[in-house]
Amino acid sequence: MIPKGTLIAVGGSEERNIESQGKFDVLKRIIQEMKGLETRLELVTTASGIPRQIAKEYKAAFEHIGIKSLGIMHLKTKNDANKKDIINRLKKCDGVMFSGGNQEKLSEVFLETQALEILQQRYQNESDFVIAGTSAGAMAQSGKMINGGTPAEAVKRGKAIMMSGLGFINNAIIDSHFVNRGRFGRLMVAVAEHPKLTGIGISEDTGIIIKAEQHLEIIGSGEVVIIDGQELRYNSLDNKEYSGLNIEHMIFHLLSAGMHYDLKSRKMSLQEQH
Repeated sequence: MIPKGTLIAVGGSEERNIESQGKFDVLKRIIQEMKGLETRLELVTTASGIPRQIAKEYKAAFEHIGIKSLGIMHLKTKNDANKKDIINRLKKCDGVMFSGGNQEKLSEVFLETQALEILQQRYQNESDFVIAGTSAGAMAQSGKMINGGTPAEAVKRGKAIMMSGLGFINNAIIDSHFVNRGRFGRLMVAVAEHPKLTGIGISEDTGIIIKAEQHLEIIGSGEVVIIDGQELRYNSLDNKEYSGLNIEHMIFHLLSAGMHYDLKSRKMSLQEQH
């Protein structure tokens, strides 16, 4: 089933400091994809180790932008994600945004809960519903999720650390802070392990808007790297007797704001492809 809603994945460290006099391009676009200044947004701080500080930062930023309704959800356990008032709020909002932090916490708290079931139902069935996430909140959007590890470690052992994500997009693997922290190695290995999935590495203050689990639009100030392993000619991960990592014909694309990419045709363009 093709989802009708919109998914927005941000690479982390998006402009949100109201003292910097920035343009808040990424946050503004998230709101624009919902209902503009009338948006009813719920911010989920589950991944963060400093949830109240993060909530304060986003509250200031979104109020600066001018939206009228921002709710904060400090969900720490599966019981929290099954509470009736939380479910009711998720049924009434125009979209949610998952903060950064530790993506494993998002899986631990949300998998097999009513909250995730509601989010998945609304994302599948409502064309004006938006699920956004930044940093860990972006990485957790995919069905197969990178769960830590350095690029050097991934390449050396020929294995990326993976676990189940929230499953909003199941044909890609998302990594954040990508160019800024040199995370090419671990996403490359993750794609080599799962060559039918497209790797999407997102830089800081940069995002992708995903429609129909297929059409990507790049926003923000940085770059997005697409890693395509569907035409691999040789992949040593298929050879269990060989310990080294050898990959032939892995395809890379580099995109910046205004560019589009189609996950099915595997082509980039200046305009969305239909």
